[in-house]
Amino acid sequence: MVINRKYASESELGFAQNPAYLSDKSCVNMYLHHDGYPEWQGIQLANWVQANSFQDSNRLASKLVHDMYYDSCYLFPEADQIDHQYTYVVWTGDKDDIWISCYDQYSSKNVFVLKPHKIISKYIKDMEYTDFANGETRLGMSYGDNVQYHAKELIRELKKFTK
Repeated sequence: MVINRKYASESELGFAQNPAYLSDKSCVNMYLHHDGYPEWQGIQLANWVQANSFQDSNRLASKLVHDMYYDSCYLFPEADQIDHQYTYVVWTGDKDDIWISCYDQYSSKNVFVLKPHKIISKYIKDMEYTDFANGETRLGMSYGDNVQYHAKELIRELKKFTK
């Protein structure tokens, strides 16, 4: 979800509120199949925000769909129509002060409200994240016959032997 920060002021919970109450304020409700937990999708989103900090919610939402799209990505009119554990909200409105919140739908609890660099320092693991800062997109990271993807994976695996 991409939501202007002004809507956070309408709730005493601010950025930590349940995203289900904000679907009508979101510029996009996007489901990304696979690994929504903070160590993967939280880092992916934080890396993406650092490479794409725009003030305008609509512009940010459009770029998010473009860059995060792959063959298991779906858009929904309402966030509560998506069967998923974690909902991420990118809070826009000030390009120099973008925050991301993560809400666990299964436990009905806020997991975090952090700036992108704090998400990265808290959750990063040894995984092959998309390099948004250098122009990669999720579609470019797809599997199957993608030679570039397989070459990167082979190099990553071979590097393990040089440690």
